[in-house]
Amino acid sequence: MKNAVIIGAGQTGRGFIAPILQDDEYTITFIDKDEELIKSLNQKKEYSIRYFGNTAPTRKIDAFKAFASTSGEAVEAIRNADVICTSVFSSHLAELIPLFREVEKERKTPMQIICCENGVNVKKDLVAAKLNACITEGIIFCTTLRPNKDSLDLLCENIQDLPIDASVEGLTVSVRRMPLERKFADLIQRKIYTYNFMSAIVSYLGWYKGYEIYGKAANDSDIAYVIEKIKPVISRVIAHVYAISEEEQLAFTQRAIDKFQNEEIIDTIYRNARQAKRKLGANERILSPMRMATQQAEDITWMKLIAVAAMDYAVCEENEELESVYQDLQVFLSEKDILDIRNLLEKFQSKESLSKMIQSL
Repeated sequence: MKNAVIIGAGQTGRGFIAPILQDDEYTITFIDKDEELIKSLNQKKEYSIRYFGNTAPTRKIDAFKAFASTSGEAVEAIRNADVICTSVFSSHLAELIPLFREVEKERKTPMQIICCENGVNVKKDLVAAKLNACITEGIIFCTTLRPNKDSLDLLCENIQDLPIDASVEGLTVSVRRMPLERKFADLIQRKIYTYNFMSAIVSYLGWYKGYEIYGKAANDSDIAYVIEKIKPVISRVIAHVYAISEEEQLAFTQRAIDKFQNEEIIDTIYRNARQAKRKLGANERILSPMRMATQQAEDITWMKLIAVAAMDYAVCEENEELESVYQDLQVFLSEKDILDIRNLLEKFQSKESLSKMIQSL
């Protein structure tokens, strides 16, 4: 019998990771610091996962164990686990080091740890701790929601796979729906640039048009038009940089768009638009794809529109100085591009309609 431990019994851990492991006939133990959640799991002994758009049958997860992270049972479960998946947010991974130290005392083989957190090099704190472990990372493309806070039941995207970094030495775990990704770092960067740039279109144009709900903004006719204009450009650019086919990257970009336009996934403009100045940084989600595009002599007309919308948000909503959010753009843009941006800024500042701006581009 194969044993799996999921540290973090929240939405991703229970809704996305657990079914993947269950499909591979692992017995599952949840570990979490939230003792009320653990108590609820032990009392109810099961929960259901429903899928957006009914794209898959509702499934029941049961026959699991659940322990508080401070318990001796948690230590014992990890000690006997064939695979340990974390789903605690990358900023909390370091908090697990004392728990893993306790496990090491009597565990004879290296732990097989998969950090299922979004981010770049999220495993660094665990690696730096020099644990007796093979530590790799997974990348999450799946959104999971808990529609009713009084229920354990979840609502989840029907995403089949959780790719993991195959470059780590000593990795022995094999799970069918956790494919080994040889170019994991590239996949992370492709996700950051694709998903985050496309998200910026919805966030900043959605704010400008007065939307609060993200999915509704993504389906606005003007915003959907801009998405379609940018989709082939960003797909060609990223395909070139990461040496993959345009068809593969175009499908990757479309998956991001489908996700954002799914109104069952409840999200807000504010959550996605905040910290606009940071997101306009030289190596961030907006300027990096723009810089790649200019290096490839691509037309960045529509990308400039998004950059200006983000600048306007930073000034109007976050009280940033215009020059401070403008400075990184000026480094790599041509004089014509800078003039275009100034003209667009005037239109945003005068509250010209997005429809009219689109017609002029």
